[in-house]
Amino acid sequence: MDKFNSDRVEIAFESWGEGPPVLLIHGFASNRFVNWRDTGWVKTLTEAGFRAIALDNRGHGESEKLHDPARYHLAEMVGDARRL
Repeated sequence: MDKFNSDRVEIAFESWGEGPPVLLIHGFASNRFVNWRDTGWVKTLTEAGFRAIALDNRGHGESEKLHDPARYHLAEMVGDARRL
């Protein structure tokens, strides 16, 4: 697992495989393992020649948990994905 700083928030992510990147973004109350690794999507994508990149959205999985609801605004979360 790797982490990066996105607008002063620590975001966890992992990357598997080589090739054109595919960014995997999980839904509410989930994480990168539940949606992408454990379901076989990472394996399917890497076997097809893609680089699978999955992040834990802020407040989820191994990413930093924030107490200010304003820090979970859609624009903030889109910014995390773009910075990754």
